[in-house]
Amino acid sequence: MATINSSIRGKKLFKQGSSGQVASKGGDGEITVSKEISDELTALTDISDLFNDNGVYQTNKFLLKQVEDLRLDVEELHTFIKDAFGSDSTSAASQGAKGDKGDTGATGATGAKGEKGDTGATGATGPQGPAGADGADGSDASVSGASGSFTATSGKSSVTVTVSNGLISQIK
Repeated sequence: MATINSSIRGKKLFKQGSSGQVASKGGDGEITVSKEISDELTALTDISDLFNDNGVYQTNKFLLKQVEDLRLDVEELHTFIKDAFGSDSTSAASQGAKGDKGDTGATGATGAKGEKGDTGATGATGPQGPAGADGADGSDASVSGASGSFTATSGKSSVTVTVSNGLISQIK
């Protein structure tokens, strides 16, 4: 496992001094350059001149390779840190292992019963069935000793049949 230093070991490549100052190493170990050189270096945005001038390129090609390797290392470190800790430093602190899952809480009270819904509409009355055939006068059919009554309902009309001693005694 590795740790990261709390302070950086290296020094800045240069820091800005006064106008017309000759570059020199100070007591703090940093190189101080004139304001004009500092402004010029700070304003650099296009490195193509370095590649297009063959003499300058040949003199600096090893330095350019080293700078590109450093740039790639910084890019990889940036990706690693962002993947490992995210991009928000307030949530980047190391975290310990997750604790055990807590107990399940008590079941809450039962809610109030909902209101009764509206009564649905009554369906349409179905078509009337065909009329039955006329029966013959009198009947010799009987159900021995059966007595009672029943009601048959169709739509809004109903018929009550009463049976006594196995014979129909009344139809209303």
